[in-house]
Amino acid sequence: MRRLLAILLSLVLLAGGPAWAQGQPPPGLTDQELIAFYEMPPSDVGYLVVDLADGSILASHNADQTFIPASVAKVPTVIAALGILGGQHRFATGLYTTGIEEGGVLSGDLYLRGGGDPFLSADNLQDLAQRLAARGVTRIDGNFYYDASQYIDQPQINPGQPQAAGYNTGVSALSVNFNRIRVRWRNGGGSVSASASAVTDNLVVPLGEIGFSTAPPSTPVGAPYQRAGALTEDRWLLSPGLPSEGEDWLPVGNPPLLAAQILSELAADEGVTLPPPLPGPTPLEAREMAVHDSFTLRAIAREVLRFSNNMSAELLGLAASRGLTSVALPLDQSAEVLGVWLQQNIPDTDWTGFHLDNHSGLSSASRISPDQTIAMLRFAQRPIGGTMLEEILRDMSWEALDDLGNPAIEVRAKTGTVAYARGLAGYIDAASGRRLAFAVFTTDFYRRSVHDATFDPRQRYSSGDSREWLGRARALEEHLVAGWAARF
Repeated sequence: MRRLLAILLSLVLLAGGPAWAQGQPPPGLTDQELIAFYEMPPSDVGYLVVDLADGSILASHNADQTFIPASVAKVPTVIAALGILGGQHRFATGLYTTGIEEGGVLSGDLYLRGGGDPFLSADNLQDLAQRLAARGVTRIDGNFYYDASQYIDQPQINPGQPQAAGYNTGVSALSVNFNRIRVRWRNGGGSVSASASAVTDNLVVPLGEIGFSTAPPSTPVGAPYQRAGALTEDRWLLSPGLPSEGEDWLPVGNPPLLAAQILSELAADEGVTLPPPLPGPTPLEAREMAVHDSFTLRAIAREVLRFSNNMSAELLGLAASRGLTSVALPLDQSAEVLGVWLQQNIPDTDWTGFHLDNHSGLSSASRISPDQTIAMLRFAQRPIGGTMLEEILRDMSWEALDDLGNPAIEVRAKTGTVAYARGLAGYIDAASGRRLAFAVFTTDFYRRSVHDATFDPRQRYSSGDSREWLGRARALEEHLVAGWAARF
């Protein structure tokens, strides 16, 4: 049978092009043959599959080698956040004052204080504005401050990622609408005009403070939007090569200022005039006027794992490290603190080479091995902060699983993707009835290093070569997992 499979593989290759480009792999391939079918060097792939009932190893390859986890790094972030803060933790965003309300005037200062809510929306700010108006306030005789001092602001998650990527936003204790804005433009023969809005299902808030101008004709292909000035200025150059009209989503580099501007617009709609916003900490003696409490951390973590929002993951991690240390830390130090927590709580594991560069996995510097990932998945078999990890992971489905035709097979997992790195980790309810934990990573370190060395932050998308590689890596992991689900 093995010789027959090899002959079939050779015939596919002779038919023209690589075997993987001809369609699905032949049935019955071993894990190693699947790696060869998708033309991945064995050293670039690592995986581990264990039976959760007794911890026995069912499949293993380079299990102690570290790989770039990409968004699989959100799994340790969520585990640590749940363990440190608890699943019922909520984040508060509030209005506070040092003034006195009289005759429609607030005599004193108003403060918008952020509490790190990963899901704060313009709708929530509208509620705060309405509650301010309901108190009878129509104007402020003082200053309007926005307070994001609970964390250290960062204008983007990773400088090694495209500046205009909607997944590489600023991070702040006062973040709104996932720190993204909608941009609509018109291109009149190479002169581009645009406007920005904060958008939810219920609101469209114009943002006249976001600046746009036309980029020079020398703008590189693949760079439709470029930062103009500092990252925190939220000014953009739009390529003269853009279509005649369209819309897109851009990241925000100064989230707390944006939140204050949105609140000002919404307050004006309620008949409340706010002074121009200024940064400043809320005094200890300030009294509460209105507070919005977020969803529970469990609910937020569920959505972070299912939809992989990077900004939200960073805020969860920052909240957890602050909960441990009572100190605002930059992303890399915060991730290091959570890494120490994990190692202390899962001690019977070889943590050699383990490194989290941030909380979202948007980095080529993070490293996790299949062994370490499985240790975390086994640790999370019990409730963490009152929450079972498997209950908040995404139910996965793809063609290779569907082809098995067994409804009893279920896979709940977290994916991860950056250029030349791919990962998948989670739990399998196998055809046999066994419950498995698995982790599989693929990383081409050489191509990733070339990618990083030649990176241009103006380019919004990875190269076609990277996308082709990721397609093969994704197909490989899907067929590996489907094979494990069927065999074990």
